[in-house]
Formats: sequence, C-alpha cells, structure tokens
Amino acid sequence: MRKIETESKQKILEAAEAEFLEKGFGNAKIVSIAKRAGISHTMLHYYYSTKEELFQRIFKEKVQLLSQMFNVVLEQNANFTETLRLLIESQFNFVAKNPQLPMFVFREILSNEENRHWAIQTLYPHLLPFLTAFEKMFNAELSKGTIRPVTFQNLLMNVISLNISTFIAMPMLKEPLQLDSNEKMEKFLVERRESNVQFILKAMRPWIFFTLQ
Repeated sequence: MRKIETESKQKILEAAEAEFLEKGFGNAKIVSIAKRAGISHTMLHYYYSTKEELFQRIFKEKVQLLSQMFNVVLEQNANFTETLRLLIESQFNFVAKNPQLPMFVFREILSNEENRHWAIQTLYPHLLPFLTAFEKMFNAELSKGTIRPVTFQNLLMNVISLNISTFIAMPMLKEPLQLDSNEKMEKFLVERRESNVQFILKAMRPWIFFTLQ
C-alpha cells in the first residue's frame, strides 16, 4: 500500500512539473495535472490540496538536488582550481538535466516578489554551507595572489550566467547549429561544458600569468 502511495505521489509531482514548465504556474490546472498523472482529480487532492503546495514541493526537491550536488563537490577535498572546475561542471550538468528550469525560474519566481522571497528563504540555507567553504578557499587563493583580484560574487555570477545562457539560447540556436540529433546535442553539450570551464579558469589566472606568456 505504501509503495502504491509513493508511486502515485511521484507520478503527480512529475506531471505537475511538466504542466508548470509547459504552461507556467498561472495557466497550469489541477485537472490537467491529474490527467497527465493518470489519476482522478479527487486522488490528487487527497495527496496535495493546492497547486501552490505542488509547486513548493517540486521547488524544494530541486533545491535538495542542488544541495546534494554541492556536497559532492566539497567531499572531493580538492584544491581551489579543481573545486571551481567541479562546480562549473556540476552546475552545467544540473541545468542540462533540467533545461527548462532557468526560464521557468525567471518567469515564475523572479518576476513575482512573494515567490522570490519564498524561494530565497528556501534556497539560501541549502547553499550556505557550500558558499561559506568555497569563499574561504577563494579568499585564501586571493591573499596568495594565485588568482586574479575579482570579487567572490562576480565569480559566482560568471559561473551561473555562463552555464545558464547555453540553455536559455538553445531553443533559438538548435536549428542554426544543426543540433538535430541526440548524438550531436550530447557532443555539443560536452564541448560547451569544457569550454565554459576553460573560460572561467583562464579568467581567474593572475595578470602576471598573461604578462609572462
């Protein structure tokens, strides 16, 4: 019985996520979510009473996945450069698995002050341990002069924006770039991920490195 209940809840969450991504939160309908999940409207309400509850549950699950990703990066006990590489690769992979998520976040969360406040309050505690540890590594390298003197905030913004822009632009560029098969797309994303890594790592090298080249 418990297994059936767990499977039903998972079907509902998957159906709700698809509905939200396709139609947006405002246009998503509980009836449509139930139909996608292959269950009755009544059963859906038994597990999740409102559309808002579904939305928040899905967002929390994504946050949990992000938190796990950051924990894995920290558990490697790598040096700053390797940790930065792992961060770029991991965040890129996360967005690659959820390519519609960036636009959904911009549209549904960042444009709504109430949703934005709730999302930040939910997200920040999960990110704080990683950000604290990584900033400590960053400051240590900065004090030794082994990286270019940029702010920690700008480094994070560079990583996030560079990775996310790939997937925001993809719907417009997929055809011009002739990415018309899964094989071509996978090859492109692997190359793009490494390109982003090299771009950020090169940008972090101290000025003296370039002077000596």
